[in-house]
Amino acid sequence: MKTKLLYMALFFGIILSGCEHCESPVPEVGVDFYVYLEDASFAALQNPGGWCYVTGGYNGIFLYNFDCSTYYAYDRACPASLKHTSLIYNEKTHCLYHTDTVANCNSQYNVLLQGAVHSGSSKYPLKKYRVRKEGGKIHVVNESYYLD
Repeated sequence: MKTKLLYMALFFGIILSGCEHCESPVPEVGVDFYVYLEDASFAALQNPGGWCYVTGGYNGIFLYNFDCSTYYAYDRACPASLKHTSLIYNEKTHCLYHTDTVANCNSQYNVLLQGAVHSGSSKYPLKKYRVRKEGGKIHVVNESYYLD
């Protein structure tokens, strides 16, 4: 029994100590806006798999409709190197990445897996913002910015 507890404590200790790489180094910025789904600018967000870019966040925001009730919002800043241009979306791989082959972060981030690193050398996931559907609109907010 003591051995089991020791292993459990060790396991959780390793998990907690490794969390320094769990959060994105993208700076906290104020994000708090609504997107009205009936607006023609956001028509793509009315269907599952639909997506668009919006201004805001640290380096622009990518919005994605997963299933008409679940939406994702990620900052388009590359967590591996903040100086790069905004990440772009590849519909085939469901990843955000750089097209600049000279000065890119060499990483791709899967939008369906919480912005996790899909490939490349990045140790950080994408910066994620909270999204809530409220009737015919979605609310995007960076709650951690307003809690600090």
